[in-house]
Amino acid sequence: MRLINPPHARQIRALPHLAEGSYRDLDIDGTIDFMTRRYVAPMAQRYDLSEAVLADGAAGYGWLSIAFLLRGGHEAILIDPDAERLANAREICRILGVANRCRFVNRTLQNTGLANDSVDIFASIETLEHVGRPNVRDCLQEIARITRDLVILTTPNRIFPVVAHDTMLPFAHWLPRPLRRCYAWSFGRLPLERGNSFLAPWDLKPLSWKFEPDSRISTFRSLDELKRFYPHYLPYGSNPAQRLRQRPNPLLFRYQSLIATLLKTRSYWLAPNLASVWVRREPS
Repeated sequence: MRLINPPHARQIRALPHLAEGSYRDLDIDGTIDFMTRRYVAPMAQRYDLSEAVLADGAAGYGWLSIAFLLRGGHEAILIDPDAERLANAREICRILGVANRCRFVNRTLQNTGLANDSVDIFASIETLEHVGRPNVRDCLQEIARITRDLVILTTPNRIFPVVAHDTMLPFAHWLPRPLRRCYAWSFGRLPLERGNSFLAPWDLKPLSWKFEPDSRISTFRSLDELKRFYPHYLPYGSNPAQRLRQRPNPLLFRYQSLIATLLKTRSYWLAPNLASVWVRREPS
């Protein structure tokens, strides 16, 4: 079943910011499906989306917010420091008929300008590794401050030997910046070395005074949910031919099964990604 009709998809792909960039071949329908099943469905398990305000930071082109609104979400606040990208997100939302339920905030994640407890759900998808090490704590404190009930986040786990960002060379992200560049150069991957600052599990502590983890593996409550997520289209990566994921990696899935069994909602500590869903703590 198509989520986006073909004329709308063609209009979106024709926007210069997309047509001239690395996502010119993006499957719009597959992207919305991915966002819905990976992130919006876990939100819907825990919250009535028809009454929910979502803050999406950094929103990029707005795919997650769009998936949320098409699933019945009440309102989405798209936060992004890139004014041009945010303008494109506004146009995409207009094309798809959801702009009247959006607010667009051209600010950084550590300074959203939103009031305390003003949003029901906050989503931070593959963002915190880009804000810079000095800003990580401020960003997480800001998320906790403005969010009432639910946080969903993903970001690579610094303690895992290989991360799916930058060069993907084993242990590269553990090295000081000059050595990272030398390591990348020696394997011909220097153009991929962007020097991102990856988070460790203990960096999420600013969330823990108000929220506690509620997912056992990635954003899912069970391994069966993770298995049902396949097959899916992955809207990331430079090679479109590699974006259709038919099944989980067998070795990685066995590892995920083990840590989910042993650590339950703390399995993100040893996972390749800190992907997790956090819910408001009960008052003591």
